[in-house]
Amino acid sequence: MADRLLTVVASTPPHPVARDGDAPHRIRELDRVELLAGVLGDEEVAVPAGAVGTVVSVWAEGAAFEVEFTQPVDALATVDAGLLRVVERAPA
Repeated sequence: MADRLLTVVASTPPHPVARDGDAPHRIRELDRVELLAGVLGDEEVAVPAGAVGTVVSVWAEGAAFEVEFTQPVDALATVDAGLLRVVERAPA
């Protein structure tokens, strides 16, 4: 897991973490996001493109995110910021 996170973070351009008053397009903890391409989650579970999950952690100032998916598979995955699209904002 740590090796995969380091690879993702090292190869990803900065994507700032949202704070109060920041631009609305930035991804924040508890936002609901859609996966734009398939990824491997923890325990090598394949999470397909189109899966929707909840951001549970922000890594490297928003370069990557830990996302919990429940449909179509139960998985936790570290996902590059460029592979996510916000579908629902967390309440402020």
